[in-house]
Amino acid sequence: SSHVDPSGQLLQQHTGPMAVRRHMVPRRGTMRSVTAAAVAVAALAAAALPRGANADKETHTYKDAEKVVVWTDKVGPYNNPQETYKYDTLGLCELEGSDIEVEQGELSIGEALEGHEFFSSPRLDIRFGVETPTTKLCNMVLTAEKAASISTMVNDNYWYQLYMDDLPIWAFVGEHSKFGVDVSRFSHLLHDRNGTETVVQAGMPPVPKHLKGKPLPRIFTHRHFTLFRNKDQVIEVDMEPLNAWPVYEGAPLNFTYSAVWYTTDKPFNDRASRYLDPKFFEHKVHWFSIVNSFMLSLFLIAVVAIILMKTLKRDFTRYASNEDELESLDGGDESGWKQVNGDVFRRPDHLAVFTVLYATGIHIMCTVFIVLLFAIFNSYYSTRGATASSFVIAYLITVLAGGFEGGRVFRMFGGQHWKRTMVYQALFLPGVCFASFVVINTTAIMYRATMTVPFKTIMIIVVLFLVLCVPLHTGGTLLGRRAAKDRSFPCRVHHLKRPIPTKHWAFTPAMIAIAGLVPFGCLFIEMYFILSAVWSHNKIYYVYGFMLAILCLLCLVLVCVSITCTYVLLNAEDYRWQWQSFICCGATSVYVFLYTIHYFFNSTQMTGFLQTVYYFGTSLNFCIGLGLFSGSLGFAGASKFVFLIYSNIKAE
Repeated sequence: SSHVDPSGQLLQQHTGPMAVRRHMVPRRGTMRSVTAAAVAVAALAAAALPRGANADKETHTYKDAEKVVVWTDKVGPYNNPQETYKYDTLGLCELEGSDIEVEQGELSIGEALEGHEFFSSPRLDIRFGVETPTTKLCNMVLTAEKAASISTMVNDNYWYQLYMDDLPIWAFVGEHSKFGVDVSRFSHLLHDRNGTETVVQAGMPPVPKHLKGKPLPRIFTHRHFTLFRNKDQVIEVDMEPLNAWPVYEGAPLNFTYSAVWYTTDKPFNDRASRYLDPKFFEHKVHWFSIVNSFMLSLFLIAVVAIILMKTLKRDFTRYASNEDELESLDGGDESGWKQVNGDVFRRPDHLAVFTVLYATGIHIMCTVFIVLLFAIFNSYYSTRGATASSFVIAYLITVLAGGFEGGRVFRMFGGQHWKRTMVYQALFLPGVCFASFVVINTTAIMYRATMTVPFKTIMIIVVLFLVLCVPLHTGGTLLGRRAAKDRSFPCRVHHLKRPIPTKHWAFTPAMIAIAGLVPFGCLFIEMYFILSAVWSHNKIYYVYGFMLAILCLLCLVLVCVSITCTYVLLNAEDYRWQWQSFICCGATSVYVFLYTIHYFFNSTQMTGFLQTVYYFGTSLNFCIGLGLFSGSLGFAGASKFVFLIYSNIKAE
């Protein structure tokens, strides 16, 4: 059984005759609505929700002997999960001919972003509950060009993906062969043993003499489908490729298929569970990552508690003492952080840039938490394209939170030209994503890969951005500015800047390096599981509870690290805590990117320009988002800390 998950590479674009018309692909169900706004966005984004070709899209019910459509999806080399191409790149006769009508499937936003490309396979006539004996699919004779193309594909471990009733099937195109085999000899042996002329592939010409003994690649010419049903629903689908035939110029390929049906008591809602890998994702090492993060969090919480006790207890003692008791205290001198009370709330340098980064990070943070929370209840892995679609929807909705925080912080520090800054905030992350998208998508277009995002999908996203993101971000900014209108700092900001004492040149770089390393310590184990799911074929990430737990612990660690770094910085009488807290926590993303580089060279066998561009482009985008997420959370934690300690001192 070939349940080896997959993805691809280009050799030639097949342009055989094909009658194509638009049609909807059957789906396994629609995600439940997140909010009323999400419903509106989903309706717009899907343009027209895919309808079942033969079965009801919600229940996936079939009548006896009703046709179960087989949808071809994509092909590609096994070592490159995202390098995939249209199914007809194989150049086989399955989708050729004027006697068939191939239906092309409409794609949702999530499916388009995940690189799906659906075409029906009309010659595969599989009926619900009806066993199909060995049946002819099509015949072809390999030309020199196609023989060379298929040989290269087999040698590169090309796989292909099919869908039946929204259940995926993976199989290799062929297999390597160490020795050339004259298949006709087996026909004679079978004939001698059975004493009959009825043999498999009887009459096939022998392998040419000049190819005998050579390691010829082989292509599978028979597909045996094994299907399980529960009453009127399809529960499991499997396919075994058989009858490997040598590939050479002039080789006759007679493609066939067969199907058998079995009954099962497995419920329909659990049919996607067979694609999960609990032995990998629920391994004790995964549990150890949570324990590791939890212990690290406890340690940092203890450090922060000591800092707060040391500072606030002394302040409360001083305020509760009379003048005679003050003289008996530590000389009455204030510690370093109290000396900068007139500058600690001074406007940070490049306030517009800072608020753009901070607002974007808050936006990403809200998006990630909403997606994770609903992933726990909705099981995104069971619905094709659901993860990508949910990120688009959540991003559109949570833009309100980013606008609110950006407008609030910008006004709180007295920034000028707020409208221009608001535009920068709205366009920054889409601009970063668009720049990387242009590079990745252009490369995919050059290779004619399925990862090319259709123009229609791009236009839908642009329209959604203009119709929803821009108004919501504007509204959020106005609300944030209103919230900061009556907000005042605990300490008055002096007109003259206080000189900052000279520090050792390695003080700031060392603080940033150490601060970024600590959160990475609670994240790197989980990163292995995430990368394994994203960059491999047979791993589907489904333990969203693990990810949410790690993310919450990461947030706690980031806040503690930020408070510690801010305290150390203020004690050195350096009041530039805003940028420092942001950069110290954001430095975690640098370590994550270095880890992705290590993973690429040591845990994968990816090759080729397209896959390399896609891997590092996506990894860079992820790390930029993680850096903004971490930096914004670090600043938010440091801000609460600074407001707390300076609201309890008496500034002269």
